Amino acid sequence: MSSVPIRGAVLDLGSNTFKLLLAEQAGGVLRITHEKAYPVRLGEGVAVTGRLQSTAVRRALKMLFFLQKIISSFGPSKVVAVGTGALRRARNRKTFLQPAAKILRQPVVMLSGLEEGRLIALAARSLSRPPRPRYHLDLGGGSLEVIDSQNPKKPKIQSLDLGCVAVRDTLLSRQPPSPDEWMRARGKIESALRKLPRPNRSAQATFTGGTGHAYACLLRKKNVKARRLENLPIRRAELIRLILQLLPLSPKKIARLPGMPEDRATVALPAFLVLDEAIQRLRLSKIRISTHGLRYGIWLAYLAKAPVRTIVR
Repeated sequence: MSSVPIRGAVLDLGSNTFKLLLAEQAGGVLRITHEKAYPVRLGEGVAVTGRLQSTAVRRALKMLFFLQKIISSFGPSKVVAVGTGALRRARNRKTFLQPAAKILRQPVVMLSGLEEGRLIALAARSLSRPPRPRYHLDLGGGSLEVIDSQNPKKPKIQSLDLGCVAVRDTLLSRQPPSPDEWMRARGKIESALRKLPRPNRSAQATFTGGTGHAYACLLRKKNVKARRLENLPIRRAELIRLILQLLPLSPKKIARLPGMPEDRATVALPAFLVLDEAIQRLRLSKIRISTHGLRYGIWLAYLAKAPVRTIVR
C-alpha cells in the first residue's frame, strides 16, 4: 500500500451545478481542501431542445475559467473532469467540450448513465456507514441514477431522464403549475419509474444530490453546511409538507423562503416531486443523505491508490 500522498482534483460538470473537489490522500486518509458546488445551469433547456443553449455554454465556460484557476493554485498531480446528464443528451455537446478541453488542458471524460451509476455505487458501498441499505439514489439536474445493491457484487443500475432541471423544463415549466399540469407531471414521473422493479417489501436507501441540501435548509429555515448533512434522514411526511408549501408559490416567492439555496429556487419543487415518487415506487421506509456522491466515486476509481478509510474535512 503506497504511503506517498496523492494530490488530485475532481470536477463534476453537472447539469445544474459544477462540483469541485480538491483533496490529498495519504494511505487511507483523504483530506479535503476544497469542496463546493457552483451554480451554472448548463443543462437549461436541453431536455426540451436536445441542445445546449449558447447563453448556458458561455456561462459554463466562464465558470470553468474561474475553477481552473482554483485548480492550478492547488497544484494537483492529476485532474479528472467528467460530463454527465445534460452533456449526454445534448446533440451539440462539442460546443462546450472542445473549449472546455482547452481551458482544462485535457479532455472531459464523458460518462454514460451506467458508468455514472457505477461510480456512485462505488462511493456508496465504500464510504457509507454500515448497515448499507439496498438502494442508493442520486438526483442531478439531468438524470436520476438508481442503484439496487441487493446483490452488492453485481448492483443493478438504472439511469432515468428525471433530473430536476429536465423535469422542470419538460413537465413543470410554469410555476405554480395548474392542477392539470401537476397531475400530468406526477403521472409522467410515475410512468418513468415503472422501469424500476418494485421490491416485495419495504427497503432503505441513501441519497446524494443538491436536493438533500435544499430539503435540510428549508426544514431548518437557514443555510446548512452541506458537509454536516451526512446521515440526515429524509422523512416523507416532511417532504410532502415542503411540496405543499412550494406548490402554490412563484419562483420569486420560493427564492425568498428562509433557507432556500439560491440555485435551487426553480428546481426544488420538481426535485422533491421526483424524490417522493421514487420513495413510493421503491417502498422506501428510510432514506438518509450521503455527502459522498459521484465525485468520491471518481476519486476512488481514477485517483486513489489505496482504500479510503477516513475522510477529513
